[in-house]
Amino acid sequence: MSELHLCIATGQNAANLLPIKQLKAQEVWILETPDMKASHSGADLKTALAPYVPAIQRIDFDDASPQTIKASAFKLADQALDGRDVIFHITGGTKLMVLAIHEQLQLLKAGQGSLRAVYADTNHQMLNWLDDTPRQETMQDVLTLQDLLLVRGYRTTNDTRHAQAQQRAASRAKVTREMGENAARYGRFFSALATVANRAGNSGSLKQSFDFTPGGQPAQLLTMAAKSGLIEWTPGDPSIVFADSHAASYFAGDWPEEYVFLKMTGLFAKGQFALGAKVIQARTNTENEIDAIAVHKNRALIVECKTSRQTKAQDSIYKLAQVVRQVGGLVATGLYLSAQDVGEADRRRAKEYGIEVIAGDELQKISHYLHDWKDR
Repeated sequence: MSELHLCIATGQNAANLLPIKQLKAQEVWILETPDMKASHSGADLKTALAPYVPAIQRIDFDDASPQTIKASAFKLADQALDGRDVIFHITGGTKLMVLAIHEQLQLLKAGQGSLRAVYADTNHQMLNWLDDTPRQETMQDVLTLQDLLLVRGYRTTNDTRHAQAQQRAASRAKVTREMGENAARYGRFFSALATVANRAGNSGSLKQSFDFTPGGQPAQLLTMAAKSGLIEWTPGDPSIVFADSHAASYFAGDWPEEYVFLKMTGLFAKGQFALGAKVIQARTNTENEIDAIAVHKNRALIVECKTSRQTKAQDSIYKLAQVVRQVGGLVATGLYLSAQDVGEADRRRAKEYGIEVIAGDELQKISHYLHDWKDR
């Protein structure tokens, strides 16, 4: 009979999924308190584990009082686990639950069974074993993008591989890199360009006009974009014609996403990062679109990209913080990336929310940032 993995459903189920997947468990029991059952945490964990574990059970556990905790732990150990070799995952649950269950499971050692306890330290990427020979084991890089979403109760509503979007990104990479690596030179022109691009997308008319005649660095950018087939534009002309709706969307705000995506390509394994991922919380039907997301070493990076200057950047930063908490949980980092400078007040607010910021001329450092994030 294979080892039985016993874990407690929690609001941060990555701490359960990671060691179970790394240890290639064949049988898992998920203990659910009434609160965890109501929040569907146990159901989400089972869904995430299903592709990897052939036998999974969800077990009710009454944690209403010390008496019910002890009774539930005794029942679990005495009636269900006698004679089994058990790995108890102690990362989830309250201290009282863990202590009571561990105390009862000690009885296994008096019979034909065995007991080992493991704690998943996701901050330090270590598995800490508490048994007759306490030790540490490095956590393997096992979390996929799909795992991350499923264990948090989300699913994708689109193909995150985005073959067509990736092809478009590759075809206009030269223009994207020019804007990203020289963002400081363009300044407010990004807002003007986004304004006419938005107008083209909303009105259905691909021909639009600036309130001025672009010159200097903006003129050089428009010339490059015209040579790439994204627009039609003649130097000295305030009017511009976008090639199609995709080109309009690109200049309206998609290009920073593509800039991040281009930088992620080659740095992350295939299937571990995505552009424009649409995710939905199945039970609440809440949908979020994530501009860019990457998973590495069991951690997630969730990126929000902005082109124009934000009059209410704090609102966007707060929204990103909520998405990071809901979709990524404790294993996620939020990055707010802006083509234009972000003020000190907004940067302070971002720091309060745990959001990192790259803006303006800092965009050219995104590759260094991604390398540093991977090495954390």
